[in-house]
Amino acid sequence: MYHLDDMDRKILHLLSQDVKTPLNELAKVCEISSAAIHQRIKKLEENKVIIGSRLIVDPGKLGFNTLAYVGIFFEKAGYYKKVLEQLKKIPEIIECSFTTGNYSLLIKIYCHNNNHLMDVLSNQIQNIDGIARTETFIALENPLDRSIPFL
Repeated sequence: MYHLDDMDRKILHLLSQDVKTPLNELAKVCEISSAAIHQRIKKLEENKVIIGSRLIVDPGKLGFNTLAYVGIFFEKAGYYKKVLEQLKKIPEIIECSFTTGNYSLLIKIYCHNNNHLMDVLSNQIQNIDGIARTETFIALENPLDRSIPFL
C-alpha cells in the first residue's frame, strides 16, 4: 500500500472532480508550484496509485438506454478464465467482477433497449460454454456514480 499524504489526497480529489484540470490551476488551489504538482502526479503514476484516466460519455446520448446487471452462474468453478475470455469479446459488457455469493461473475452491460439486451443475453452470453444460467436486473436509474473518496 502506498502512503498518501494530505497533499496527494488533495490532488487526487481535485483530479477525480475533473481529470483535465490544468496543472497551474491545481498548483493554485494546492498552493504549491506547477512543477511540484507534476512531480507528485508522476510519483503517483509510477507507484500505480493513478493507473490511467478515462473518457466518460453519457451512454444515453449514444443510444444505449438500457443498463443491466447480470449475475452469471458457472457449470463448474474451473470455467472462470474460459468464460472471461469470451465475455471480453462482447462490447456491450463494460464491467465484470468475480464475486462471492450466489453468482460466479457479476457484469454490467449497456444495450440500446430491452430487445438488444435480450439478443446479447440469448445469442451471446448464454451460449458461452461453462455458463449454466444467468439472472438479469435492469437498472431503472443510476443516481450515484462516483470515485472513491480521497479526503
